Order: sequence, then C-alpha cells, then structure tokens
Amino acid sequence: MRNTFLSCIILLGFICGISAQEPQDQQERQSLRDQEETDSNYIISEEDVLSITVRNEPEYSVTGRSVRMDGRITLPMLGEMHVSGRTTKQLEADLTERLKYHVREPIVQVFVDKVFSHRVTVAGKINRPGLHAITSPSTVLEVITRAGGPTATAKVKKIKIVRYVDGKEVQFLFNYKDVIRGKNLHQNILLENRDLILIP
Repeated sequence: MRNTFLSCIILLGFICGISAQEPQDQQERQSLRDQEETDSNYIISEEDVLSITVRNEPEYSVTGRSVRMDGRITLPMLGEMHVSGRTTKQLEADLTERLKYHVREPIVQVFVDKVFSHRVTVAGKINRPGLHAITSPSTVLEVITRAGGPTATAKVKKIKIVRYVDGKEVQFLFNYKDVIRGKNLHQNILLENRDLILIP
C-alpha cells in the first residue's frame, strides 16, 4: 500500500511538471516564430552582405556577396539584380520565380551576413544616447540594450520608433516592459537605417 501511495505521488508530480512545462514550451515556440517573421521582414540596403542558398543547387548559390551602392548584386546565371529596398522574404520569392526557368522547384533562402549601412539614433531617457551603428539585423530591444537600457525615470511603456517612409513620418509604439516579459513581441520590430528611438 505504501509503495502504491508513493508511486501515485511521483506520478502526480511528473504530470504537474509536464503541465507547467507546456506553457513555457509554447511561449518559446511562439518567440521563435515571431523572431523568424521579424527576420523575414528585414529590408536590404546598400553595402549589406548577403548569402543566398538554393537547395541542392550550389552553382546558383553565393556567399558573402555585397550589395553595391547602386543597390544591385550579381548572381550566377541570373546576372545583375536590384535588391536594395526589398525584404529578404520578397527577395526569396523573386529569386524562386526567376529560378523556375533553370531549376525544378527551387527552394531559396536569403541570409543577411553583415549590415554596414544602418545607423539609428536613441534619444531621451537612455543611459547611452546618440547614434548607434547596426552591424547585423537588430530589433528595438537589442539596440536599447546596447545603449545601456532606459534610465530609472523613463516611461518605458511609451517608447516610440520614428521612421520616414516616402518622406512621411511613421511611428511605432514599443512597450519595453511587455517585450522583456515575452509579451506582444510583434512590437519588437527590426530597425531600419535612420530610425529614431524616443524614450520619454
């Protein structure tokens, strides 16, 4: 009887452990999905360094290819291609379409190895305000962290990212407390060249 009782306690503890782990695992999976979506929305700029892989087709793949100042790169078999201003997801779709004439069911992946062209400004109640260079695709949280984080008196729920698109100002809201707790991660966007982070 005693052994049966102990076995029940152990089994109950195991089940509770699994139940507690499931929400955590779901949060981690969601975080990965959010990060993948964020990466796919990165906008390529001049001087960025790209690697493009076509599965099982090494002759169409390139590594360490810099985007020229005219926004173009040269690709094997496809020649010159304008890539600046496109997201990595858009470029993957375009390359997939073009390669259909050369490769059966091409599977294309675009990676940004280095970012040289992006500079963002962090202003307001931040420990290290000023201009910050981005050398790889970076989110709002990553840049705020590099800038030393908000000061003790900062209104971290009301941070704004200011961006100019076609000459018009666009603002994005960023709740620092939510993001560091793993909530509303869609706010943690990838920054673009000349973005301004305002921390009141």
